[in-house]
Amino acid sequence: MAGHIIYVHRTFAASPEQVWEVVTDVAAFDRIFRSVSDSRLVTKRGFGVGTTWEEKRTIFGHHGAEELHVVECEAPNALVVETRLKHDVVRTSYRLTRFGTGHQTRLAMTTSVHMEDRSPLERLAWKFFGGFSYEHTHRMLERDLEDVGAEVQRRVGAAA
Repeated sequence: MAGHIIYVHRTFAASPEQVWEVVTDVAAFDRIFRSVSDSRLVTKRGFGVGTTWEEKRTIFGHHGAEELHVVECEAPNALVVETRLKHDVVRTSYRLTRFGTGHQTRLAMTTSVHMEDRSPLERLAWKFFGGFSYEHTHRMLERDLEDVGAEVQRRVGAAA
């Protein structure tokens, strides 16, 4: 059972490669994203499928450390990350598309929570209280896009 699906996007005055550098700079996530309080790379090789890191943030009502895994990666155009929160799987897809006539990139993020392993009681609770976590997570993702824009601007001097 899919819980919520949240889609957000923003256009930045930078190339896909420049935006990609920000969204894959795991070691700096706790400095880039105000929603991340700690970030630690677990794998020590280059960024790609299999890259794993731990971060602390609140998403879909879960607060604390989570381990994230890159499950799809096509630099600098597409990235899919998954994490397991108790019995739920949260999947975030990043799509970077060259946009407009100039030097612009649209970053589209789709985040979904899949709740196949929840008990009937937990599913019922989600129906009543899931809207709160949806609103909180939606605001967090919008702020994440703002943070990406600020970091792109800081790094390349582009008006993001």
